[in-house]
Amino acid sequence: MNWNCIVASLQQVNLTEERDVFVWGLKALGLCTVKSMYAALINNGVRVSRDIWQTKLPMKIEVFMLYLKRGVILTKDNLVKRNWHGNTCCCFCNFNESIQHLFFDCFYAKFLWRSIHMLFGIVVPINMTELYQHWSKLGTKKYNSLLLTTAAALLWAIWITRNEVVFDKCRPKSLLQVLFRGTHWLCQWASLQRHDDLKDQLISAAQHLETSALHFFSSIGWLSQRHVVYV
Repeated sequence: MNWNCIVASLQQVNLTEERDVFVWGLKALGLCTVKSMYAALINNGVRVSRDIWQTKLPMKIEVFMLYLKRGVILTKDNLVKRNWHGNTCCCFCNFNESIQHLFFDCFYAKFLWRSIHMLFGIVVPINMTELYQHWSKLGTKKYNSLLLTTAAALLWAIWITRNEVVFDKCRPKSLLQVLFRGTHWLCQWASLQRHDDLKDQLISAAQHLETSALHFFSSIGWLSQRHVVYV
């Protein structure tokens, strides 16, 4: 039956000697564009993470943030679901590693988020859902983009540091070193912003985080290269 339908649909097709070409059906001129694909997805009810794709970040960071939002990044609890039988403990402490623990509950994550809270007076998110649904929507479109970019820098700093410990068997970085990784990327990603005021705000925020953290720890006699030991 299906074969007869296929044959019937081809009866009116006339083949020529011309070379076959690909035609993009979503655009009148037949040319493929990301914008036309994006519009087709939206019009067909597909939920697209606009907040992530509208930020000016490197592509791999946008994909990383998308995986975090969907809860599919390969933390150890997700690896177990794929029949992985290795150690499930967080490399920074003795708790089981998950997205929630690694990026919000672990003392490394808490240090970074509390630094944001103390220096900028922003109430920090307690989980990934709150980060995307509320925390990154506290102000204007430009302001929210800065918030999500800052969050991406901190989360990426944690992830890279974690991977070094797990795969390269490196000693964990100090808390300040992880923070400075995040501020380094903030300064790097500032150059990707379209408007000079956004560039300046990201660089200013990174510098403020660095100088304030150094001043705070030096004022209590804690050297930046020391590691904090939790019992």
